[in-house]
Amino acid sequence: MSPTAFKDQYSTLISILNNFYDLCQIIRSSRRLGSHPTPNFDAFQSYLIAAKKNLSYTFTTLRSATGSRFDLGDTTSRTELDHAIRSFQAIQERLSSIAYGHERNGGFQAMLYQIQTLESEVLSTFSGLKYRLEISAKDEPRPKPILKKTKTDEVIIGIKKLDAYMEHMKNSWVETEVDGEVFYVNVYDEKKKVWDRPKNGFIQLLPKMERPKRRSTWDKELERIRQEEKEMERQRKKEREERERAREREEQRRRADPWRNSDGW
Repeated sequence: MSPTAFKDQYSTLISILNNFYDLCQIIRSSRRLGSHPTPNFDAFQSYLIAAKKNLSYTFTTLRSATGSRFDLGDTTSRTELDHAIRSFQAIQERLSSIAYGHERNGGFQAMLYQIQTLESEVLSTFSGLKYRLEISAKDEPRPKPILKKTKTDEVIIGIKKLDAYMEHMKNSWVETEVDGEVFYVNVYDEKKKVWDRPKNGFIQLLPKMERPKRRSTWDKELERIRQEEKEMERQRKKEREERERAREREEQRRRADPWRNSDGW
């Protein structure tokens, strides 16, 4: 079986639709239906173009989403499309009989309904095939990748990540100072040095010494006032403690000599 069996059937179907349109042109030019074609004939011929575009767009879209397996199809889809092709061929024979004068009756309204029905069935065949292919792809067992054992100091990365990492290193610089002169050393190639700061890339700057923040005059004055207030508070506290101790000593003397009066007798 050809690997494009289903696609070949689809091509046959599109070719039949092209023949439909050509036969309609013969019918129109030969005036088989009179000098003025019927509205049913006009509707039939117009729909042929729309049906062809719809089938072509759907097949191309689903094939792109599914892959080359869509060209082969499966037994169900090929059987359904073969049935549709035979039905289209029957309509083609009738159109040919009208075009070449073997049949006078039109019946284009009935043929239009047949084509609309067949188009819907073919679109359903396309969708069903896509669904079955997606299900079968999920069910297929996938071999487990064999991972190469690495050493403790090794890391496995992809080629794209490696290229990105190398490119990053080439655009990275380290700010260096020697004898008071500042220059920049490339991370990828340490021999590459530039004296001007690179405008593009990543730069690791030298650590800067943190400078003490300057204090304003008002902050200094406020700090001095707070220190004076604290010193005055400590002095007042000390005086209160001394007075308290003096009262305690006086109270102890009175208790030791109950006959002593306030004048010292």
